[in-house]
Order: sequence, then structure tokens, then C-alpha cells
Amino acid sequence: MKEIIKFENTNQTPIEIAMEVDKDGFTTAKKLYAWLELEEAHYSRWVKMNILDNPFAEEGSDYSPLMVSKKGRGQFAQDYRISASFAKKLAMSQHSARGEQARIYFLMCEKSLAQIAKEREKLLIERAKGIAVRKSLTDVIIQSGENERMKGHAIPTYTDMIYKSALGKNTRQLREERGLDKKDNLRDALSVDEMEKVTNAEHLVGDLLQMGCPFTEVKEIVMKQCNRELVA
Repeated sequence: MKEIIKFENTNQTPIEIAMEVDKDGFTTAKKLYAWLELEEAHYSRWVKMNILDNPFAEEGSDYSPLMVSKKGRGQFAQDYRISASFAKKLAMSQHSARGEQARIYFLMCEKSLAQIAKEREKLLIERAKGIAVRKSLTDVIIQSGENERMKGHAIPTYTDMIYKSALGKNTRQLREERGLDKKDNLRDALSVDEMEKVTNAEHLVGDLLQMGCPFTEVKEIVMKQCNRELVA
């Protein structure tokens, strides 16, 4: 697999690089055959079975003939331009070490995509929960009289304290770190884990304010709780 999975400064996938797919999204039958490391003498038969007689291959879309070259001993003279997607299908269908590499590679890709989808779903759920908790906290801050006491600065003050406690940086520092503008929603730039930490801290702040705790006490308790979770 190490021959497929490698890092390159390109928009192509590792397997496309290995198969020598060009910038237009095509490779050739001979390049693919060489990468598959199949017997050179069987190229003609392989082309007929896998390309020309393939009921699932469409000429002009999946493949098209290239200029005929001089025929050498044990070689098939005709080469074909094949699409990257068709090349991948052919690679996975081969009963060879390279074919197994291709199958493992795509299984890993599928697993990675499934994990990304799972993380995305978790993030959406956490964001939805965070919105509800945030609204509840805002209402509690206003009802507690903290906004009047802090002359209209209670919400940004508590927000900074929450982010500092949960993530170690205030909102300004996080925005600068992640290249966000004022119009960007900071919560959209948080990971699932970060969002969960912020939501938990906001929930705790809301509970403490409802109990009548002053800002200094709320900050002390939240900081201790977040540090305890970090150590755990």
C-alpha cells in the first residue's frame, strides 16, 4: 500500500498519480497494464477481455483508441486512452497483488468517508444542541441583571470567559488563530470536541447564574471544572 498512499502537492488522488492519470483525467491501457504488473505477453488478451469485450465499458466515454504503434514481439500494438474512473474499476477487478492494493485502497477511502460523515453528523447535532444552550444562557444573563450591572457587556464578557475556560483562548484569539472575520460565526470553526466543551461550559454558567452566583464565583467554578475535565 505504501506505493499507492503517498503525499504529493497535487489535486490528484494517490492512486491516480500511481496510474499516471493526466490533468484531463485520463491514462492509457498500457500505463495501467504496466502498473498492474501483469504478464507483458498477455496484454492483447487482457485488452480484449477487459476493455473491448467489457459489457460495462462504453467506447468514447470509458475508453477510446490511440494511434497504432509498431507491433513488437509478444505485444499488442493498439493502446487505448481510458478514463480515471474506468482505470480504477479495472484495477479493482484484477486478481493480482496490485488489484488487491487497489481494493484495499478504495476500502480505506470508503471507511474514511464514512468516518467523515459520522463526524459531520455529530458536529451538526452538537451545533444544534449548542444553539439551544447558548440561547438559554443569553436569556439567563439578561434575566439575572448581569447585563445591566456590566453596562451592556455581560454577554461578550461571559462569552470570553467561557471560551477561555473551555479552549484556553478568548474569542478574539480564536478568531485570529483561525483567520475568521467579524461576520464569521466562531462556532462554525469549532470541532465536535471543542463545541462540546464550549456547550458544557455554557450550560454550567447558566446553572450557576440561576443560582445567583456572581461573575467572579462563576468564573472560578467554570475554570476549575474545565481544568478538571482537561486533566481527566
